Amino acid sequence: MEKHQGSFAFYGVVFSQVASTTSLVALLELVLNRLHLFESSDSSFIVLHLLILLPCVLLVTPAGYFSDKYPKERVLRITSLLMIPAVGVFGVAAYIGSMTFVFAAAALFFVLQAIASPAKSGYLKELVGVRMLANGAGRFTIVTFVSLLLSAAATAVAFEQIAPQTLDFAHLMQGVLPIIAGIAVVELLGTVFAFAIPSIGAYDAEMKFPWSRYYNFAFTRRKFKKAWKNRALRQSIIGLSMFWVMIFLLLFIVQDMFGSGSLFDKDLMANYAIVGTIVGLVLGSYYAMRMSRAFIEMGLIPLGTAGAAALILIIPFIPRPYNAIAFALLGFCGGLYALPMFAMLLYNTKPRSAGHVLSISNAVQNICIIAFDVLLIVALKYLKFERMDLFFILGIYCLAGTVWALWAMPHTLLRQLLRSALSIHYKFLVSGVQNIPWEGPVLLVGNHISYIDWALIQMASPRPMRFVITRRPYEKWYVRLLLSQMKTINLDISNPAPAMEKARHALLRGEAVVMFPENAMTSTGNMNRFRLDYSAAIRDVPKVKLLPFYVQGLWGSSYSMADAGFKDLVHSGGRIVTVAFGNELPLEADPVTIKRAVQELSITAWETYIRKLRPVASAWIRTAKKVGSGPSVYSPDGKHLSAHTLTTAVLSFAKVIDKLTIGEKQVGVLIPPSGPGIIANMACLVRGKTVYNLNYTNTPETMDYCCGVADVKSIITAKVFVEKLKQKGINMDILLSKYKVYYMEDLKEMIPKRTMILNFLRVLVLPAWYLELRFFKKVTLDDVATVIFSSGSEGRPKGVELTHYNLMGNIKQCESVLNPCADDVFLGSLPLFHAFGFSITTMLCLVEGVPVATCPDPTDAKLVSRICAQFKVSFMVATGTFLRMWGVNRAVHPLMFSSVRRIYAGAEKIREDVRQLYRTKFKLEIFEGFGCTETTPVAAVNTKDVLMDDYKTVLVGNKPGTVGAPLPGTQFRIVDPDTMEELPIGEDGLILIGGAQIMKGYLKNPEKTAQAIAIINGRRWYKTGDKGHVDEDGYLTIVDRYSRFAKLGGEMVSLGSVDFKISETTFFEGVDHFTVAVPDGSKGEKIALLFAGDISEDEAKDRLKQVGLPPLMQPSYVLKLDDLPKLGSGKCDFQTGKKIAMERLGLKND
Repeated sequence: MEKHQGSFAFYGVVFSQVASTTSLVALLELVLNRLHLFESSDSSFIVLHLLILLPCVLLVTPAGYFSDKYPKERVLRITSLLMIPAVGVFGVAAYIGSMTFVFAAAALFFVLQAIASPAKSGYLKELVGVRMLANGAGRFTIVTFVSLLLSAAATAVAFEQIAPQTLDFAHLMQGVLPIIAGIAVVELLGTVFAFAIPSIGAYDAEMKFPWSRYYNFAFTRRKFKKAWKNRALRQSIIGLSMFWVMIFLLLFIVQDMFGSGSLFDKDLMANYAIVGTIVGLVLGSYYAMRMSRAFIEMGLIPLGTAGAAALILIIPFIPRPYNAIAFALLGFCGGLYALPMFAMLLYNTKPRSAGHVLSISNAVQNICIIAFDVLLIVALKYLKFERMDLFFILGIYCLAGTVWALWAMPHTLLRQLLRSALSIHYKFLVSGVQNIPWEGPVLLVGNHISYIDWALIQMASPRPMRFVITRRPYEKWYVRLLLSQMKTINLDISNPAPAMEKARHALLRGEAVVMFPENAMTSTGNMNRFRLDYSAAIRDVPKVKLLPFYVQGLWGSSYSMADAGFKDLVHSGGRIVTVAFGNELPLEADPVTIKRAVQELSITAWETYIRKLRPVASAWIRTAKKVGSGPSVYSPDGKHLSAHTLTTAVLSFAKVIDKLTIGEKQVGVLIPPSGPGIIANMACLVRGKTVYNLNYTNTPETMDYCCGVADVKSIITAKVFVEKLKQKGINMDILLSKYKVYYMEDLKEMIPKRTMILNFLRVLVLPAWYLELRFFKKVTLDDVATVIFSSGSEGRPKGVELTHYNLMGNIKQCESVLNPCADDVFLGSLPLFHAFGFSITTMLCLVEGVPVATCPDPTDAKLVSRICAQFKVSFMVATGTFLRMWGVNRAVHPLMFSSVRRIYAGAEKIREDVRQLYRTKFKLEIFEGFGCTETTPVAAVNTKDVLMDDYKTVLVGNKPGTVGAPLPGTQFRIVDPDTMEELPIGEDGLILIGGAQIMKGYLKNPEKTAQAIAIINGRRWYKTGDKGHVDEDGYLTIVDRYSRFAKLGGEMVSLGSVDFKISETTFFEGVDHFTVAVPDGSKGEKIALLFAGDISEDEAKDRLKQVGLPPLMQPSYVLKLDDLPKLGSGKCDFQTGKKIAMERLGLKND
């Protein structure tokens, strides 16, 4: 909950002024009733009403004038300061004993309160702002009622203790002087608070007091008419008037109902009717404040009035003291009603006229109360009504208020009922609701993800919405009836013109209209192309606004078009749903521009959603408990792990690792993809440590460098793996001697069997929350979960800090597009030091409950194929190099990949010969994606094509040659690398990526972080260093890295394009190759082709001539190598390749 500077002082002013006013009124009523100056307590009650209320009516113009001309905090300070002598005058009058003087002094005090009242309410809006208005209004209301209750009770108790038992007015008033002194102290405290509130208002030098139109009320009438024309202001004033009439009428009735001659006697705290009502008002206001966090929840108004009516009608039949609960519920309903009305009144005021509007509202409310006072006198004295009869009249009055609320704001009750129904299964979040104007024509356009998008948008909006939808999917009669009652506009996709015309007429009437330009719900989790042309709907509509929205969280629900298996996997009783509304768009924006705006808005929705998720280990333990004895990790050595056994191992190893690495936040892990590797990583995360998976394909010196940068002191590895590295000629002595090395085999021996059995029983029996409380160290989403060092393909590795927020965000983003199910099995062949291997093929599987089949060596094609066949792998994730390695291997039979239904590839451009290889040999399509270590890593991916329900339109999800569309919650920007200005669609430029998956930063390198991150309009964007463009559907095509361009005679040539053009032909089929740029004295640089294969250099040169490359792209050198240098991820090592080429050519880098 946000705090505003000066809010404590302001609420101190509110408390003090309410307390002093209440105490003064209470004192006067107690005195009048003690002396029996009137025939009954009713008369004193009404006389005091007039004394309090008439100043607000008579001073409506001056009070509004002062609040609008002068800063409102200045008005509060001056009136608070003047109230001190006013109380002093009241004390002098009490000491003298003059009744006339006493009431005149009291009238002066109430005049100052009348002037301060609109300034007080108006200042609240200036202090908290529009976005937090409901919160501020809730606190204002709560402070008011609490102050009223406490001050009334204190005055009643003090009066009973010190007031003399006399019927002499002068003697009685002199006896209560200590109470008056207490009121003066409270006012003095209020004045101190008033001078402590921030000065935020403005002085209006042009505003003059309308003396000529003041006495004939012409000015007041003009201001009243202007306010009354505003529908929202009119409803707010009427609603608040009805509320205060109900409150005063209720207080009037209960005076006599419980045998009390006064509301403010010694038994006030025992008078549970009044106390219960006020406590209920406080609780109701608090609940309404909580329900209005996103916007002012007007749907509570009809619920409050209906509840109040029902309670008032049954209270007379409830015996004492049980009706105390009924009075508390009555007050609760009143709080539900009053706070939204008050907040709505403040919301619709404007800075230059807020004082006048609030003053007029006070006057109307007080006139209504006075009128009802008169009616009460007539009813009781002349029509001989009994007080109990008034209860039924009050009940009918509240019923009338309910009818009025439903007539004036029918959508609010619908929204509240929808929220109540859907809140059973969904946690509802709203962002950007302040962007929706309260009135005037507005067209909202956004994504379509489920059958109930319309319900969520209506729940999120403070005003009624007209939806343009295709009613064909809504077959249930009650849903059709509901949509009909909501006046939805039926859209015929084949002929949208009639629907657009109806939408246009609705906009001309000032309504809010919602459209889904995709024309169909998504079948992939990503947005479809925006096909609906809505321009006819906004044609010639004056002052119409165009707003984007984005609905997140319903993909995978029973209301979406996701696959049944994916629905089962993500089925949850606590689904988080977010609706985000964006800033206004230009009316001339085309569908492509609007879709890009909606896609960027998805970042806001996803960020809001991810903030409600748990850290990685916390999310995993809950999934593991659900999976239970089901498979979690398959291993080629037969040591498979169920979710139960994995959890047992993780909890057991976590305790041992925590003891051995006490005081160490960073822990290195040197284990390939395997059960032990997963156990070691998750054990570290469970104990709140940051995991550093070391790249064992690097040299030991590079690993040592990484450990040094990361302050790693301990490394967890396995003896069998270290031995394999030594067999490959990798000398690990530098690491083994310099760092504390713990082997998984030794750690296992340190765990007593009794502990392992006990932990297994705990996992079987105890709930996830207890296991987390017992074994986990608390972390936040913003804590760094892992540091993954970049590949070093263009320099020394950089440590990329990825937080739990990054990991959970990217896991959920990928899940929504990959759409796995519980029966799927992921191939875990990418190493854990690779961002994709750690985040997707390991953590996604664990967090979402999808089994992973680990493969410690992705270069072993026979092992990979056996794992795929044995464990029925259905999701294969790899780099192009690995895919080619597996595909060309003759030992890999097509049947071994028969269970695979999706292949996703990234990290490098997929060569056309590899695509064709998998199409022809395995009948599988490769879906190319894109990401970086800095984006955790996935940013985009191609998906399957989908046939729409018209059975003739295909929604394209896969565009070979591109790396796909951005994930939900992600967006690309193509900018000029020098000016950072956004470039048009289709134009090449620097690729920026925005989204929740953007890294925290580079480890201990703020300068590099600042260079890599661009802040645009308050949002973080990662500069990829890649050159590319997006098409109209948002699909990204990467030309090359800016660092992989050769400058030949002033011309920039993409080395990636050269590689791609060579691979497109069959001349280099079966030959691994890539190009590098080497220095040249005359042209600046030349291109060198490096290759490894069965052909000679001369034959390669001949084949190059047949490729048909443009002269500028023709390699000047052709060099054959035994093996091309590769990184651990399978990507080409261009830096090492360049060094080899320069050594072979005898060149030096200047």
